[in-house]
Amino acid sequence: METNKLIIFAKQPELGKVKTRLSVSIGEYETLKIYRELLEITKSVTSNIDVDKVVYWNHLTNILFNGFVTGYRAEVQEEGDLGWKMERAFQKEFQSKPNKILIIGTDCPFLTKEIILNAYQSLEQSDFVIGPARDGGYYLLGMKEFSPYLFHSIPWSTKDVLSLTMNVIQNHNKTVTLLEELYDIDAIDDLKYWKGQN
Repeated sequence: METNKLIIFAKQPELGKVKTRLSVSIGEYETLKIYRELLEITKSVTSNIDVDKVVYWNHLTNILFNGFVTGYRAEVQEEGDLGWKMERAFQKEFQSKPNKILIIGTDCPFLTKEIILNAYQSLEQSDFVIGPARDGGYYLLGMKEFSPYLFHSIPWSTKDVLSLTMNVIQNHNKTVTLLEELYDIDAIDDLKYWKGQN
């Protein structure tokens, strides 16, 4: 039977600890409300996808965010930069030999179930699949085998993440499918765009 996995990187919804760039513009309380909304959207989009779903939290609390309980495993992100955290998560999840693994965050309200299913399908033809974000990063990454080199020497949280990742893939003579470009919600302009769509 084909087994696929979905890794979701998330932070606990705690005041002053989420979306700090956004909180400079709208305050910590409003930012926390927005982040909880993003968590709910992520849960809604992923809950009916028939894969092994695991949420990697920045840390565990006694009471987990109630959206990610039934149907989701909980793990803790490793200490280190984003690349190291993702690399270790992929390494751990590939130990059970799944066919394909995708990773997403919780800050893309435009992500849909169809995009995620399409990403798994894309890995039938490509070594990797990437969902480009408008800020130069990516909202989704998928692979069929553990490929730690994707996470090395990348300046995370910069506009060069996607282009440098594409260079690494090309240098390893691998193939990649790019999905549609979407907005992540990191700063006030992103928030205005999102809410302007509703």
